[in-house]
Amino acid sequence: MTTHRLLVEVDDLAVRYPIKRGLFVDRTVGHVHAVDGVSLRIRAGETYGLVGESGCGKSTLGRALLRLTEPSEGRVVFDGVDLAGLRGEALRRIRRRLQMVFQDSLASLDPRQSVRSMLLEALRAHALEESSEEATDARMRELLDAVGLPSGALRRYPHEFSGGQRQRLGIARALAVRPDLIVADEPVSALDVSVQAQVLNLLDDLQDEFGLTYLVIAHDLAVVRHVADRVGVMYLGGIVEEGPAGSLYDTPLHPYTRALLSAVPVPDPEVEDRRERILLSGDLPSPAAPPSGCRFHTRCPWRQPTRCADERPVLRRLPGADPGLEAHTVACHYAEVIRSGELRPHRVEPEAVTEVGEPTAAPPPTPASVTEILRR
Repeated sequence: MTTHRLLVEVDDLAVRYPIKRGLFVDRTVGHVHAVDGVSLRIRAGETYGLVGESGCGKSTLGRALLRLTEPSEGRVVFDGVDLAGLRGEALRRIRRRLQMVFQDSLASLDPRQSVRSMLLEALRAHALEESSEEATDARMRELLDAVGLPSGALRRYPHEFSGGQRQRLGIARALAVRPDLIVADEPVSALDVSVQAQVLNLLDDLQDEFGLTYLVIAHDLAVVRHVADRVGVMYLGGIVEEGPAGSLYDTPLHPYTRALLSAVPVPDPEVEDRRERILLSGDLPSPAAPPSGCRFHTRCPWRQPTRCADERPVLRRLPGADPGLEAHTVACHYAEVIRSGELRPHRVEPEAVTEVGEPTAAPPPTPASVTEILRR
């Protein structure tokens, strides 16, 4: 891939939601740390894949990048412009260059609008309507043709299409305003496997044709491997590993990435029977009470009695990495000895969180726990 200029710079981005409690007066008793200090870079023309299990903050990060969700801290710089400082008309103008394809294609389309009305609304919102009605209709037919739909679809409504066709409509709507960056949030997770391949190939073709940049959010590592140039692995609000797709999939450095990849089926039965399986104990901790130190230490088969629970690791390149290669970084104190095999995995007893930010080996949470507070 040819090196291009930086298009998106995200620095220490955080999104926190207050937990309110009170009978007559709401008071804040804690925060849900949906995104917790994320930094990443996306170059023009590339596809950045963001993976992780459900609840790790991927979708919130994508929305915060577009300011559909307001960040609590940090900054997002798009093509040299800090989005945090934009308001009103200035924000509306730059949003033409930032579009999103949503996971639920049916919910993201207005059931009362025809396809023509939907596309026309997007064009008018950004003053991109052609000089005549005929020219505008020709533009919309070109959009449908670009996503593989017939021009007759302009007269139809969202409920008349299949799931794959609706996802193509969502892509056409995003393309209508000629964006530079598209955030695709689980774009194929609700589709059949054969339809997934069609939509992924479509995204790839459109990237070549229109020079698009993608942030693809997914929990399916096979999907991300197919489309991404670079991959970030997210766990409980933070990036734990990042690097070129080939390097990350061939040589995963973080225990969490290794566990995710070990769960991906391999079509060769002999390889499938021989390869290492990593089963994580316990559930994803609550983002309202994230563990201290390394967020993953409560489930990590390689965790150690020192540093893991006390010191949060930062993304770093391992010593000895080829400086000429694109950076492959990992947030793990013991990544070197895990990679070399000097440190072997061991059984982990899941920890419970009974106080905000205080993990213990106690029984399941009591009614005073954060989990119970959230249920009230």
